[in-house]
Order: sequence, then structure tokens, then C-alpha cells
Amino acid sequence: MSVRTLHYYDQIGLLKPEAHTASGYRLYGDAAVVRLQQIMFFRELGFSLEDIRRIITQPDFNVLEALEAHRTLLARRSERIDRLLATVDKTIKKLKGETDMDIKEYYQGFSDEQVEEYRQEVRERWGEDKLKDSEARVLKMGKEGFAELQAHGGAIFQAMADNMAKSTESPEVQQLVAKWRQWLQNFGPYPDEAVLGLGRGYSQDPRFAAFFRKIHNDLPEFFTRAVEYYYRKPKQPGKA
Repeated sequence: MSVRTLHYYDQIGLLKPEAHTASGYRLYGDAAVVRLQQIMFFRELGFSLEDIRRIITQPDFNVLEALEAHRTLLARRSERIDRLLATVDKTIKKLKGETDMDIKEYYQGFSDEQVEEYRQEVRERWGEDKLKDSEARVLKMGKEGFAELQAHGGAIFQAMADNMAKSTESPEVQQLVAKWRQWLQNFGPYPDEAVLGLGRGYSQDPRFAAFFRKIHNDLPEFFTRAVEYYYRKPKQPGKA
């Protein structure tokens, strides 16, 4: 705290010295130090000098209560700053190619228990290597890229629902299955057997079925039949 500031606080009646020396120096005691601390806390929290003067000169102003309130507000600010610093650090690492973002950050809306349950299921179905490869691909594309990929998948699912009036064997529906098959490759190499199993899981697994029923009540079963036909139909020459 500069001498000039102390002089100004004296002039506006915010902080008066307890006495002066013969040579004119201001003398401050313990009470003034506590009051100055209050002023500095209020300033840190964004109060104007006029508001501070009005608050601390009220007859019922309680220093202890004010300190407890300051501590609560400063703790909240500290937590917010810590979160901001963590976000900045992650962004810096990402821009430097050193990202260490947790894969759980990509599972928005799911609890840690649900995320671990899903990951364990992937391990059991396709193995630990498959899980690591898929998650590494997701982390590499970043949240923005992952959001775009999700939107692309959502568009395929909606288009499938929009074409449910057609047969699952129709060219339009089968083209959508092919697009979905290609979309899956963004998460890693899927053999035909795994893709067929996933397509069946869309109607057989209650969690998958619940997701697709939000788009259309009959979509899970329709999707499964379309995928099954995709792998049953005769392949054209030159087609994989």
C-alpha cells in the first residue's frame, strides 16, 4: 500500500490515522491495520471506495462476519481460477500436440460408473487393444472433431428413420447402411462380424434400443434387419 494511497484514504474519510508525529507522519495502530485489510478485501471483490466507506462505517458492521464472508467469496473465486487455469493448460498442451485430456470428458451426460461400464463391455467384446485404439482416435480428433463425427452419425440414423416406409432391402436404405458401415471406421477397423454384431445389438441391447427409439419407436428392429440384409445380399462383382 503506497503512502499516496494512504493519504487519499485519509482525505476521503476511509482510513484515518490514530495520531501524527511531530514531523507530520501518520501513525496507524492495530485497529487501522484490520480496517485496511477490510478495505483491500472489498477492493479485491470489486467494490468501489464509496461503497466500502458506506459499509464499514455502519454502526452494526462486524469485522469477524465480514472476514468470514470474504473467505467464502475468495475461496469460490480461487476454485473458479483453478478451473480456468486447468482449462488453459489443457488447451496449451493440445495446441502443442501434448494433449492429455481424459477420455471421460467426451462422454457428456454420463456418470463415471456408466462410462466404466461401457468401456468394460468393449473390453469383453473386442478386447483391450480395441478399446485403446478407439479412444486414441477419439482423443486425436479433439472435442470439436468428435462433435462433428457425432452429428454425422446422427444424420445417418435420422435418414434411416426417414426411410422406414421403404423396404430394408431398398437401395436407399442399403446405401445408408453402407454409409453407417463407413462411419464406424472412424472409431477403428471393424471386421464384418463385429459390424453385424453391433447392428443386431441396436435392437437386442436395451441401452442401444432406448437410444434409437427416441428417433423412431421401430427404428432399432428396422436398423437390425437392414444390417442383416446388407451382409446376406449377394455382392456385386468388384464390390467388397
